[in-house]
Amino acid sequence: MSKEYKSTSLRQYLAILLKNLPTLLKVLFTVSARIHGLTKHVLENRQLDPSGQQVGSAHKAFGLLYKVKKKQALALEHLTEAKRIFSQYGPSPALTRVETALVELQK
Repeated sequence: MSKEYKSTSLRQYLAILLKNLPTLLKVLFTVSARIHGLTKHVLENRQLDPSGQQVGSAHKAFGLLYKVKKKQALALEHLTEAKRIFSQYGPSPALTRVETALVELQK
């Protein structure tokens, strides 16, 4: 690989990054509030089954969000509830993700 190729591709990557920087910054600063608002809306919806997949996914989202924010007690609460819900339906990628997150929390 020549130096000229490396510098050209680096310039291209930097140009793409600068072009998308406003969007990336917006997502970085607003994603937490948006996840919280949308999942809270799902949990408050009385038309959804409290033991259903949508509610389980909302608890999983809350648990993963709180895990990233280092709020272990809240993460543990929501991930445990998500595990209870997903366990009813047998093995699934969602259940595996929740169990992995719970193991990571206990480390």
